[in-house]
Amino acid sequence: MKIRRATLSDLVSIQKMEERIFKNPWSNKSIRNELKRDMNALNLVAELDQKIIGYFFAHLLDNEVHILNIAIDVTYQHQGYGNQFFRKILENYLQYADVYLEVKRSNFPAINLYLNFGFEEIDIREAYYANGEDAVIMVKREKTHGLVSSER
Repeated sequence: MKIRRATLSDLVSIQKMEERIFKNPWSNKSIRNELKRDMNALNLVAELDQKIIGYFFAHLLDNEVHILNIAIDVTYQHQGYGNQFFRKILENYLQYADVYLEVKRSNFPAINLYLNFGFEEIDIREAYYANGEDAVIMVKREKTHGLVSSER
């Protein structure tokens, strides 16, 4: 699997994938706006045999990252690609940041995935989604290995 920065030329592939995966997909305009965003954005795609099989959108601010969306295309789900994609993103792009996300309270597979990656549940946003469902707010704190205090 190859991971690269998403570009505007990926718009159609991402839009079609979004429509296959989600009941309430992002609009073409919303995806286009994310892909055009230069500052404070981390937009990536996962490719397998030169075909886009997943995407990731996040906003960055100082040492905080807010994940907006991560998805693997339907035909590639439940084969370990999502796990591999997310692990590579965390290791290669987000290792020195506090990473936040929201996930539907009923999405137990996603919640378990995030817990396995070291995220913790920190709060609930009531009626966050269009269908009125609550969101679980999760965070993975920045790595702090090797910090030495100068206090004595």
